[in-house]
Amino acid sequence: MSETSKIRDRAFGQFAEDRAAEYYIKEGYAIRERNWHFHRIEIDIIAQKENIIVFVEVKARSGRDMQPEDAVNLKKMKSMTIGADAYLKNLGADYEYRYDIFALTGDFENYSVEVYEDAFVSPLLR
Repeated sequence: MSETSKIRDRAFGQFAEDRAAEYYIKEGYAIRERNWHFHRIEIDIIAQKENIIVFVEVKARSGRDMQPEDAVNLKKMKSMTIGADAYLKNLGADYEYRYDIFALTGDFENYSVEVYEDAFVSPLLR
């Protein structure tokens, strides 16, 4: 992959994350964190509405060969679960929580969005 392609892909990913943050704010959520890190784990967006914390994985694809949500595999689910567990333990209060996938397909000018609320349950960790 060329350096130009990498820069374009990063910019498109950032564009998708910005659309996701806008979506959750419009839906009445407060954005608690963006690109939150725990060791090598990154959670794209952590949002809150009342007593619910939402851990959001943002996926963007410009091509039609793979749907963005299909890129959230078991490894990514486990990673998000570990990160979410660490995040929730540090809050010092009990919250309901869920994992969403925000999938953006298209390009900067013409795109579609699909939001999968409660997209998966925490897999068993080993």
